[in-house]
Amino acid sequence: MKRDIAIVICSRGREDYLTRLLDDLAGAYAPALETGGLSVCTFVYAQNYPRPYMAMLAARFAQDIAGGRLILVEAAGPHDQIGYVVSRAIQALHARLDYRLAMVMDDDSLYRADPEVDANLLRAARDFLDHDDRAYSIKLGSGRQLEYWPFIDPGGPVMPFKEKMIWVSHAVMAEALACEAFATLSVGEDAVLAALAWRGGAGRCYGVFGIATFLHLGFEPDGEAVTPPIAGGYGELVAYDETAGEPSDEPSGLGKYGAAYRSGIVPCMIMPEIFVGPEHPHYYINGIRAEAVERFGAPHAPFQRIERAGRQALT
Repeated sequence: MKRDIAIVICSRGREDYLTRLLDDLAGAYAPALETGGLSVCTFVYAQNYPRPYMAMLAARFAQDIAGGRLILVEAAGPHDQIGYVVSRAIQALHARLDYRLAMVMDDDSLYRADPEVDANLLRAARDFLDHDDRAYSIKLGSGRQLEYWPFIDPGGPVMPFKEKMIWVSHAVMAEALACEAFATLSVGEDAVLAALAWRGGAGRCYGVFGIATFLHLGFEPDGEAVTPPIAGGYGELVAYDETAGEPSDEPSGLGKYGAAYRSGIVPCMIMPEIFVGPEHPHYYINGIRAEAVERFGAPHAPFQRIERAGRQALT
């Protein structure tokens, strides 16, 4: 089966959130893309869900499944590494779907239709496909104007790998799958995915503003406050109770990733040429080596906000 866009969701044990997200995708997000002639399929790699729940999803979305707009795949068994989860999901995806753009999305996202933002979503997706880009980091912000910024800020410490979602080409997903160490990651699979994209063509990776419409991190006045910590998901996979707060011996903001950074496989172990090591103060936030920016390149100043009309100069 061929589609322009695969919306990819790895979900683990969050029945209410996954159901809500699939409703949002079917009712608003996918139609916004299809309105512009882009074909879409949502792909869910489901782990730790009971059979009655999966049967309910199959019945609830039977029309979308029959029409090739939704694929539900259940994990054959339990996984204990986030990298392995994503690797198996990519394998399952590529066995079932030929696509050009993968929108890798969190299962606790919440989307609401808005004409301006929907138009930005469509325009950005068409830009990605028309320009054969490798990755977009979907950024947060209070503005709705569609803007493109450098994927990497050479003056900043953090890889802008994702704030709510990362979009990558089929080729980048294949590169992640071909990287054997990717499956061993305990944390940071999205950072490594972004680094693979950036390393393979910095001029075709962008941070994109104007389409971050997920309410618990976005800006729409929907009456929903920032969500509290959500139980389940990958917090459980790394043996962290997200509802309990951070242990006092963890660096501030590290949260569920503490155990992974102390004893697991993290981005700098997979790609030491990109990410700083534990001796660096930015290690816990996937800091990038200055020499990596110099070696692999990034757009340099002056780099202004890029509007759709002005973007042709980059190609």
